[in-house]
Amino acid sequence: MQLTSTFKLVFLKQMLLGVQLSAASSNSMSFHERKNAIKLSADAAIAFARGRTRWSQGLITNLSKNEKNKDILKSLLGRKYDNLRKPYCKSLKIPRSKKILRRCLRMCSRRKKAGRAQHDVCKSVLAKALAKKRIQVLKKLVPGGESMDGFSLLDETLDYAMSLKAQVDVMRRLLKTSKALNIKQMKAWGQGGLDFTAGGHL
Repeated sequence: MQLTSTFKLVFLKQMLLGVQLSAASSNSMSFHERKNAIKLSADAAIAFARGRTRWSQGLITNLSKNEKNKDILKSLLGRKYDNLRKPYCKSLKIPRSKKILRRCLRMCSRRKKAGRAQHDVCKSVLAKALAKKRIQVLKKLVPGGESMDGFSLLDETLDYAMSLKAQVDVMRRLLKTSKALNIKQMKAWGQGGLDFTAGGHL
C-alpha cells in the first residue's frame, strides 16, 4: 500500500481539529488530559484519513466505548463516524492468499507422497503452533483484529503499519516545526532584550 501526501495532509488537519475541539470542551486541562486528547485526536484522524478498513472500523469502535469520547468523535468525523462503525462487509476473497493456500496444499501433498520422516511432521506441527501464536499476538495489536481470519489479518496489519508510519512521520515533523518556531521566538525575544539594555533603560 502506497500512502500519498494527501493522506498526511488530511491526517494533520483532522488531528489539529481534534486537539482544538478537546481544548474547547474543557477550560483547564491537566497534563494527563492533554496527552489523552492528543492521542484521541491522532487515532481518530488516522481512521478518518485512511477511510473504511477493518482496522479503522475497529479503532473507532474501541474509542467509542468511552462515553466521553463520543461527542468529540462525532464532531471530528462527521458523517464518517456512523460509516466507520458499521459492520465491515468487504469480501474476504484475496487472490494472492488463495495462491498461497493452493501452494501450501500442493507442498503438503508432495510431502505425504514422499513419505517424510517423523521429525519432519513434528517440525510442521511446531511451525503451525508458532504461526498460530503469532496470529493471536497480531489480533491483539491490530484494532478489530479479533474478528479477522489469518489472511485478512495479514493484509490489515500491513495497511495499519503503513498508516502508523505515516502518522509518526507527520507528528515528528509537527514537533520539529514547533521546536523551530519556539527557538526563533526565543532568539527574537533575546535580541529585543539586548536592544532594550543597549538603550540604557535598565
